Amino acid sequence: MTTVELTQHIIDELAPLHGLGEATSVSRLVLEDLFGYRRGSHPRKLGQDEQIMAWATINRLKAGEPVQYVTGIADFYGLQLKVNPAVLIPRPETEELVEWILEEHAAGTQVQCLDFGTGSGCIPLALKAKRPLWTCTGVDVSTDALKVANGNAKILSLNVDFKELDVLQNPALHLRLANYNIIVSNPPYIPPSERDLMGPSTLAHEPEIALFVPEGDPLLFYRRIAELGKDLLANDGQLYLETNEFNNDAVVSLLEEIGYTDLERRKDLQGKWRMVKGRHAAQF
Repeated sequence: MTTVELTQHIIDELAPLHGLGEATSVSRLVLEDLFGYRRGSHPRKLGQDEQIMAWATINRLKAGEPVQYVTGIADFYGLQLKVNPAVLIPRPETEELVEWILEEHAAGTQVQCLDFGTGSGCIPLALKAKRPLWTCTGVDVSTDALKVANGNAKILSLNVDFKELDVLQNPALHLRLANYNIIVSNPPYIPPSERDLMGPSTLAHEPEIALFVPEGDPLLFYRRIAELGKDLLANDGQLYLETNEFNNDAVVSLLEEIGYTDLERRKDLQGKWRMVKGRHAAQF
């Protein structure tokens, strides 16, 4: 089997399940990340071990496993991150949140940035890559997720500090008080009643701890992070949040109630309200 033949075989097997466009995209990722072959390069014959890996890969993809878990790699804001089922696969919407932060905070500035629920570390790593002078910290309750994040930082040679902390406890005791210019988070925000709106691949393979929030308190993590921000943000510090498209208005109202000002929200590239920003003005 050659690389060209494998590409076509992946497309033929996946197109009936996911459509031609997605099948073609998956084939490109598999060939690049697992076999080091870029489309348009000179075809080569696969070795015996590679052919065994190729068939195993196709079977995993046909069973619904996300291609990022199959290859172990997810692209995020120009970075190649290692991922596994201990962490969410970074989404394009989160790249848009990173872009918003970078738009508003120029290079050359000294910024302290904290990411709650860091997972693979995608947000602070992307920010650090674009703003080397920043001090970036990511926290997560999952030790397995933090292993992934620390591994990514090492591979990418990016100095980001990762800590194991539970946002629902009292992480302020373990973090520098009133010193962060930016707090950012893509917290769990999906109530169990919305499971039917999610893809079967996400439900079967991605970590529930990073997805779901109690049905009776869908704003639990937003409230906690916003409250902590009152202690952890410097005066005029900013809080950036990724939201559920169905609760964006509620998050804005919550931040207003807690005392954030200059509230702003943004749509993602799909036209859905998915991001919120607020400013912390300390009371003297």
